[in-house]
Amino acid sequence: MQRIVSARHLRREKSILAALLFCVTSWGALWMASQWWEKALAEPSHEPQFSPNGCYWLQQFRPYWVLPGFFHSNTHPDDTVSETWPGSWEFPAFFRLYDRRTYKVLGESNIYDLVSVGGPVSWDYDGGPSASVGMIQIESDSPGCVAKKTDSH
Repeated sequence: MQRIVSARHLRREKSILAALLFCVTSWGALWMASQWWEKALAEPSHEPQFSPNGCYWLQQFRPYWVLPGFFHSNTHPDDTVSETWPGSWEFPAFFRLYDRRTYKVLGESNIYDLVSVGGPVSWDYDGGPSASVGMIQIESDSPGCVAKKTDSH
């Protein structure tokens, strides 16, 4: 009788362990997929901003989130500020920096709340093109470009 009880108990423990492992694995796979689709399926949310030299453009995107914002931790561009969980989002967005000549993506920011860290766009060309939107930096190690000069006769 003791062996029958032990065998049933062992089978039950294995079933619980298998269910728990399935849940953890599924959650991990879903989280990894969501990290991909929140940027891959994002749509542009505003008109692009073009650099003064005409070589680059900056596009703002709203992340494609299936779950409400409080399921996403809120990060800050300053590494000394800790993540907040659950996140409180007013206007989540991220940016991509493009080369206008090749349409290649040169850089991409993380997702931030524009209400708390956003601001005006500024451009920098030292050591490669980069842009900032408030505290958000979008950098590239791509070589710079020389703006086209128009011939005036």
